[in-house]
Amino acid sequence: MTQGELLCASKSLVSRATTQMGRSSPGPSAAAARLLPVLVPVVAGAVVVLGAALWKLAHPLPPIDSATGILALLVIATVAEAFPVPIEGVSAGRTSLASVFIVAGAVIYGWAPATLIAVAAMATVELARRRRVSRVFYNTALYGLAAASAGLTAGAVVGSSLASLIVATLLAWTAFYIVNVTLLAAIRMRAEDEAMVRVWRSFVISTAAPATILVSFAVLVVVLWDRSPLLILALLCPLAVIALHERWLHAALGRLRELDRLKNEFMAIVSHELRTPLASVYGAAMTLQRSDVDDSVRESLHAIVYRESARLAHLVDQVLWASRLEAGRVQASSERVDGVRLASEVVDSAGAHLENGVALELRKAGEVCPVAADAEKVRHVLANLVENAVKYSPEGGRIEVAVEPAASCVRFSVRDEGLGIPDDEQERIFEKFHRLDPHLTRGVGGTGLGLYICRELVRQMHGEIWVVSTEGRGSTFTFELPDVSADLGAVGAH
Repeated sequence: MTQGELLCASKSLVSRATTQMGRSSPGPSAAAARLLPVLVPVVAGAVVVLGAALWKLAHPLPPIDSATGILALLVIATVAEAFPVPIEGVSAGRTSLASVFIVAGAVIYGWAPATLIAVAAMATVELARRRRVSRVFYNTALYGLAAASAGLTAGAVVGSSLASLIVATLLAWTAFYIVNVTLLAAIRMRAEDEAMVRVWRSFVISTAAPATILVSFAVLVVVLWDRSPLLILALLCPLAVIALHERWLHAALGRLRELDRLKNEFMAIVSHELRTPLASVYGAAMTLQRSDVDDSVRESLHAIVYRESARLAHLVDQVLWASRLEAGRVQASSERVDGVRLASEVVDSAGAHLENGVALELRKAGEVCPVAADAEKVRHVLANLVENAVKYSPEGGRIEVAVEPAASCVRFSVRDEGLGIPDDEQERIFEKFHRLDPHLTRGVGGTGLGLYICRELVRQMHGEIWVVSTEGRGSTFTFELPDVSADLGAVGAH
């Protein structure tokens, strides 16, 4: 039960707090300074407790069987901390089972071994995750103090009967939980200036479900370990299977939520993109019904109907392409394609409808071999990239389509001088429905399907596609396809 996994809100808080301290330069910020009265005593107290635990373990050294058991619990706790189990419906998200084995160590071996197990497990995992140093110290200290309190509480229970073990485990768990929640509530109180009682109560309510599960499991582990540590192996195997299944199930639910989000986003995008051309066509059609419309206005309205109808057809075409690609119903054939001629046709076609002072030209570099690809799919990819370049060049500029040879490939590129793409967006622009201007703040619309379609079509033709861009200075989209020297059957067999 770490700050990270059992207490979701607490993990965010500790992360923010330690980040603030790590960023403080040259002196701590006001927010970080408020946390020092909690952070410093917790870490200092844990250092003292750890020192006492090490001294106690060394005077005298534990027997070999106890040392082996402590080491086994340490390994299990570290693995459990490294691989938390997601619990659906619990606000904490992921729950670590490490606290179960720390409490077991506290009941069976005492407070000193439990402190060592807690500190070593947390420090190992946090360092492996490359956390900020201040966060490593705080999380490790919190675990160490909670483990020591659990061991001291369990030590107050006299006897080795089954009832005594159960009572000792329940008390140890309660002590571990109270120390954990109280210290986390204290740091949140300092960070966000909230009432201690209110914060503590909210933490307890939000963690009640996983806490109940973990305390029951802790009792089971202690009882089995007391009878024979080997019995734990019989428990760990099904537990590992359950944990793996839970992680798989949680991931599957995450994918379903993502699909649901994409569906909602698709409906919003398509409805928005349909509204404008439909309104234009409807308005033009209503006006054309009037008998007093002169010829010049009539021709203008016909042009609007034609242009907006073409826009609607293009939108429907993109949706159909995306649907067919998603369902695996698109197959690329393999034929000998003259890439230069095909690019020239795309440039000529797009050049007939250019606006906003955009200049479009074709550049051929060297002797270019034909490509082994599907001509219509290559044409579709190039047309999409040119359309994107025009759309993201609202202030005009030069767009260059280039075809040049590469190693056993032919390289096609479309370079513009438009808006460019931020660095953090360049990995996502080929995702379905992803748009650089989702709120139309720059007046650039679209469904977010064009680049997704390009990527899937290029992949089907055994090619690669990528982008190089600088925000505010334009983008260059490049894709490569195998030339005819490659195996022509490769594409058709895809």
